[in-house]
Amino acid sequence: MRSRRRLMIAGLGVCTALLLAVLVADPFGGPSHSAATVVPTGWARIVRTDVVERQQVSGTLDYSGSFTVADTGTGGVVTWLPTAGTIIGRGQPLYALDRASARLLYGSRPASRNLTLGTYGADVRELQQNLRALGFTARGSLRVNGRFDLQTLAALEAWQRALHTPITGVLPLGSVVFLPSAVRVSTLTATAGDPVQTGAPILSSTSAHPAVLIPLDPGTVSQLATGDSALVTMPDGTTVRGRIATVGRVATAASPDNGQGGGTPTVPVTIALHNPPTSGGLDQSPVQVAITEQQARHVLAVPISALLAQPDGGYALAVADGAGTRTVPVSIGLFDDVAGKVQVSGPGLAAGIRVQVPSQ
Repeated sequence: MRSRRRLMIAGLGVCTALLLAVLVADPFGGPSHSAATVVPTGWARIVRTDVVERQQVSGTLDYSGSFTVADTGTGGVVTWLPTAGTIIGRGQPLYALDRASARLLYGSRPASRNLTLGTYGADVRELQQNLRALGFTARGSLRVNGRFDLQTLAALEAWQRALHTPITGVLPLGSVVFLPSAVRVSTLTATAGDPVQTGAPILSSTSAHPAVLIPLDPGTVSQLATGDSALVTMPDGTTVRGRIATVGRVATAASPDNGQGGGTPTVPVTIALHNPPTSGGLDQSPVQVAITEQQARHVLAVPISALLAQPDGGYALAVADGAGTRTVPVSIGLFDDVAGKVQVSGPGLAAGIRVQVPSQ
């Protein structure tokens, strides 16, 4: 419905411009030789292409996910912390207590116990996966089987040796933190020199990959699905392709500026970027997002400005016919805001035919 209203406005705008051109050229309806110079026209060709109907929304460039990192060991004094904005990857330290570093490993199951010879479970499997990814494979014999066996012991000792830490063959609780992927430090809860207790939060982090966060009207969200494509216009005018990564299930109302009553409820939607920007300084930057709602493949399309609104509410095209033009009624389909084209069908239409458009 929104697209059709925009189409009507566009078509009526063209017709109105042409009518004004005629009236300006000859207000009494007589022959005119100057109308074409008042509203110059050009030609475009009907093309066979894909037409995508998109929803245009505003978003914010940020980082997805939120992780609170707390000490799971015995506590201690904070002796080292990263700075906010630091990207921390697999095997790198997240913080240090009493000069002992807690390092990041990738996994979904949090560390909850000491890992030593004879233990088994999902946390052991995560340790084995990380040891292999870091290059410690006990000369290729390490298997990812969830059992802390002799090969796992050898690989862990090799990692400890490389880190210049005590070679114990035991992974103490609190020495590693399992998170899904690399993280970006967002805020620091503790400061160097602070004594912290077991379970005390030390820092907060997000995913290391930029994403676009969009608060959408709950009525609009039902048209979206995870995996739908999107086109993001960055602050510098460049475009980046992405896809819908998450669609929130609960609508929340933002606090209004005046503090009187709740704000308009919205549902959070996250857009993952295929080729995110690598330069810094874009946090919280506003961006424009075109989310794909419908797509028609291999159809005929013309520039939106080629449409002529008809008295009966329909649309037509001025098609080249010898030295002049003839009006051909058309049916319209999807409307592509971004590309400025519209899907059309009608008698005798084919790719390559010229249609009249206002000159740029």
